[in-house]
Amino acid sequence: MSIENSNLPTWFNRPEISAKRVSGIMQYFISERKIDSINPFSDFLDDDSFAKILNDKNLWIPQELEDKIFNYLASLEDISPAIYQLGKETFLSQSYELLPTNESSLQIQEIIARFPVLLSKLTRTVYLDIIDLSESRAIFQFYFREPYKERWYDVIFFKGMLDGLALLFELEDASTHLRETRLMGIHTSHKDLGEKIQFGSERNIYEMQWTPTRTKLSRTFLSQDELSKAQKSFVISRETESDSQDLSVINVASVISKSRELALENRDLEAAVEILKRFKTELELKQKSIAKDLKLAKNIQKGIIPQTIPDWKGIQFWNHFSPMQEVSGDYYDYFPIDEDKIGVAICDVSGHGVPAAFITALSKMLFNKYRSPSPSSIFKNINRDLLELLMQQGYTTCIYAVIDKNYKITYSIAGHPRPILLSGKTSKASLLHGEGTFLGMFPEASDHYEDNQVVLEPGDKVFLYTDGLTEAENDEATPFGDERLLEIIEETVGMDIQKSIEYISRKHHEFCMGTDQMDDITILGFSLSSEYPKFENLLKSSKIEYKRKHFNLASNLLKEAHSILPRDLNTILLLCKSLAREKKYKEAIHFLEEYSSYKLHNFETHNILGYCYFMIQEYDKAEIELKKSLYMNDAHPSIHYNLARTYFKKDDPSKLALAIERLRKSFPKFPRLKELHSLLESIEEK
Repeated sequence: MSIENSNLPTWFNRPEISAKRVSGIMQYFISERKIDSINPFSDFLDDDSFAKILNDKNLWIPQELEDKIFNYLASLEDISPAIYQLGKETFLSQSYELLPTNESSLQIQEIIARFPVLLSKLTRTVYLDIIDLSESRAIFQFYFREPYKERWYDVIFFKGMLDGLALLFELEDASTHLRETRLMGIHTSHKDLGEKIQFGSERNIYEMQWTPTRTKLSRTFLSQDELSKAQKSFVISRETESDSQDLSVINVASVISKSRELALENRDLEAAVEILKRFKTELELKQKSIAKDLKLAKNIQKGIIPQTIPDWKGIQFWNHFSPMQEVSGDYYDYFPIDEDKIGVAICDVSGHGVPAAFITALSKMLFNKYRSPSPSSIFKNINRDLLELLMQQGYTTCIYAVIDKNYKITYSIAGHPRPILLSGKTSKASLLHGEGTFLGMFPEASDHYEDNQVVLEPGDKVFLYTDGLTEAENDEATPFGDERLLEIIEETVGMDIQKSIEYISRKHHEFCMGTDQMDDITILGFSLSSEYPKFENLLKSSKIEYKRKHFNLASNLLKEAHSILPRDLNTILLLCKSLAREKKYKEAIHFLEEYSSYKLHNFETHNILGYCYFMIQEYDKAEIELKKSLYMNDAHPSIHYNLARTYFKKDDPSKLALAIERLRKSFPKFPRLKELHSLLESIEEK
């Protein structure tokens, strides 16, 4: 009877591959999916053939059928770990047949030399060549016979076989790596094939390395009585330093069982690693989100807390602000009360980070709401409001000081470190009197706030600070302390307030060097300039010269006054006007930008700045500044006029037309409207 007339399945016409590998992967799939041996490949494999592949260990099948089964399973899940494990078990179960039937034992190199024989028992599509073999390394090259091509799962399967060899010889430091392959990629997430695989190569190369070993392998020899219950077992022999042999017997089934246990443990470990990676990714995303929020909070807080405080009637201010985190619980600010009084506050909110920063924002709002010449009355109002808003979930310590035109300081303390006064006459530093309970925790605290007073004389300096300054410790756990601070402040005699605070912060940094900052640190100082009378005379003379239109002389006098009180805003503004009149536009811009750094909403400075940019032909910047000025105050026709001219220079007829229309509606009798209409017509005629 011919094959054509038999009942053999159609796929049986080309037996090229042992079904052992397919059978193993099928059993793995059925076990994992708990299918109870129901045929999952019914689209291309009948039930009888499915059962035959599972049960006939000596069956051979076409390579095409194996390929279909592997690719079908790979489309459902990652089967590369199962293929790898199958390669291990195949070597361990088949390698027994490679051993001599006598008492001879083989070294690892001799087993490797027999590898092609083992592979030939599994497939007719692949030929294995050992191109290099030494006591610690072997290099294998695979050839796929025509018309067969490389398959991704062969690569993983052979990796498992080599690692099975390492397991059998108990090579703890063995490594196997795919070096080259004709494949353009590998359909797997398996991580151990190699780090620097050369894809698209002209050949397929695997390399195995190990530390030289004296271990040898042989078969067991059991008596005839024991053959009925005999199992495949290996004898492992290890040569010792005394030239004797250490012998042990291992069972093939037990090695495979142990390998499966390790594979399951490794699979569980890989699953745990994947879960941890997922958690790590989620954590990183959350951290990025938190970092983004913190950056936003930091920028908001920068808008709340002034970088510097302008000079006021001969009083100069300076500060050092060092948050422990992105955002701070320390807060300082200044508040013009009326033409003759200015308020200054420094606060230390409980806690750190975003909650503390929220309370600083709330504090700014309340200090802006309550402006009074009596700091104690301000504290009473703020304490009441914080109790209602925070519900005793946070509090703040504070000092609030009001300075009047005669340099009398009225201050109140709410649980905050007391201010320090450095006398210009005696060069001695002392803690000022006063006490009170912090804000936002106790209703009865309002009964304990009181006003204290001290008069500031030329050369005197007052320092306000948060407790992060004095409670900071060095690497010997010694606190910086009040006494050390008083001594360092006395060393600043003769320095202006800026240099004084920079000196204190530098000394503090040197003391704490080598330790982490444990709290927010803020220092706010102010002093009465001893050169203030000279400043007033210079300012008075400059105003006279400005009125006389002697702008060059006025500018020189104002620059000299500016060198005495560099943050006096009235001086800076008048100097900018005088320089603009002199047509020194770039120099005027320099001082105008300095003025704008104080974040004051002054339409006049933006108008002058826009005009100066216009005159040096930087029209984009001119437009930005003039629009800011117009937004703050649109009641001045010169701003509308300068903006319209800017649009003309930018050759923008639509914006020019709108600017002219706004100017016409607000100021119908403005004398230069006709000029602007002519400019618009000239653009439209182009």
